[in-house]
Amino acid sequence: MQFRLYIRRLIQLLLFVVGVSMGVWFLAFFYAGEIYEYQDTVDGVHLPEVDAIVCLAGGRGRIAAAGDLWLRYWEHQPKGELKVPLLYVSGMGQGSTWNTVARQVRGGVKEVLSPEQVILETESSNTEENGRFLFRYAYKHGWKRILLITSRYHMRRSRYIFSRVLNQSDYPLEIETLSVYQEPFEPGEWRQSVHGTRVTMTEYLKWLYYRAFWKPANFDVTGLTF
Repeated sequence: MQFRLYIRRLIQLLLFVVGVSMGVWFLAFFYAGEIYEYQDTVDGVHLPEVDAIVCLAGGRGRIAAAGDLWLRYWEHQPKGELKVPLLYVSGMGQGSTWNTVARQVRGGVKEVLSPEQVILETESSNTEENGRFLFRYAYKHGWKRILLITSRYHMRRSRYIFSRVLNQSDYPLEIETLSVYQEPFEPGEWRQSVHGTRVTMTEYLKWLYYRAFWKPANFDVTGLTF
């Protein structure tokens, strides 16, 4: 008798958990599109003067897009309209080299982009660590302004995290943003594929967590580790 009661309560608990999970999933499916509501500071046509283009690795097409953007700066160089920024690739992973980047940029970019113009940060493993390593490097080299590049679904949370981390120091680094266009990660498109739905909803749940619970730890911007 007690065993049957135990099984019944276990089933009820499982049904409750499944029901709550489905409810959360349904609400996330309805509201997840808000991560695409972020408005970039750069329109992609008028390029600002920056010390570095900062690309957050980990998403397909990000490095290629950052390389294309770097090439546009390089093409303005003969006219003296813009200085050519460095290409800083964050979170590449242990063992990454110049060849890792070279394989991901287009042929025209590879012809003019040299290893001396690329900075590889290979230690960070999440967006918060991306920001910490970046700000330490920027502080050491006196950067005043950067252009942040990442996937559109990732930009809102990235910009939020970077702002919160940067606020832990007194370093006045200006952050411009430009999202990478990727199908199906656009408003009105992401629900049309399983991949788009999965990535968008996962990112939305992360966004909710960082907005509601996450607090950046204090750190010393002068502490360079790479």
